Amino acid sequence: MSAFLKSLSNNSSLNLGAAMIIVGSSVICGKTITQDFPLFLASDLRFLIATILFLPLGIYHRSLFSLPKHDWLLLALMAFCGQILFTIFLLLGLRYTSGIHAGTLTSTTPFFMALFSFFILSEHFTRQQLFGLLLAFGSIFLLGYDTFHSLATVNPQQWMGNLLVLAAVASEAVFLLLGKKLHTQLSGLSMTALLSLLGAVFCLPPALYEATSFDVFTLTTDDAIAMLYFGAIYTDLAYLCWFRGVSHASGATASAFTALMPLSAAFLSSTLLHEAVTWLQLGALATAILSILLLTIIPQQQKGAPSDEASTTS
Repeated sequence: MSAFLKSLSNNSSLNLGAAMIIVGSSVICGKTITQDFPLFLASDLRFLIATILFLPLGIYHRSLFSLPKHDWLLLALMAFCGQILFTIFLLLGLRYTSGIHAGTLTSTTPFFMALFSFFILSEHFTRQQLFGLLLAFGSIFLLGYDTFHSLATVNPQQWMGNLLVLAAVASEAVFLLLGKKLHTQLSGLSMTALLSLLGAVFCLPPALYEATSFDVFTLTTDDAIAMLYFGAIYTDLAYLCWFRGVSHASGATASAFTALMPLSAAFLSSTLLHEAVTWLQLGALATAILSILLLTIIPQQQKGAPSDEASTTS
């Protein structure tokens, strides 16, 4: 039984899928967080909680901080892109465009990850991978068909907002892929711990500024639960699953799994927020699942997925 559970925990597909489903769930807690907390203060509290939870595990030992300069620069760049630039670009973008447009544009993550896999990781896609990626893009189009159609009619100010949101998505894509360029073999647990610590450090200055005018006594029990979820589940568990999975997956495969993120958000909103599910959303789910089958399960059955090996291990 323990061997079976261990094989499940090391399965890259399960890890990538779980990570994106958890990230998609953030839309539920995010409503509480964004309404009741200043943005950078919420981000710093999230990373502080994530960091504190790692302390009893003894992960922050001396050898973890003796990484080469190349790896520290990459980790710092990952934290800066995924935790600072993403937040700034998204915040600025939302000043000029609608939340609906922003939510739809953030679902273009598979496109940016595929693009960066080609240019940053120098990956060359097979026909099957290209077809799988096209299906992933198709699932996103189905999910946001009405919104994508309305994007063509926005005014210049909204276009600026949309471009800023796309910049946020590009920053997140860099964050999700750069770990494959590390020279040192870091486990998913170690990488999650380091990125949580770096995120807490980077967000601290603007968080302290926001804290000077924030009344902590206005917070409720729901706020505390939502913040604990963001630190323990959305940060620690989602990061851990993602980095365990991406270390054994190609950029194309990882790109396809990010299509689960907006789908997870849509169906959790339907279940927990009682929003209606459309036939287009069901079609998007089916298309996303088919793309993942093409990029993961079928290649593994054919040739053991040797192309999905990466330079890092979890």
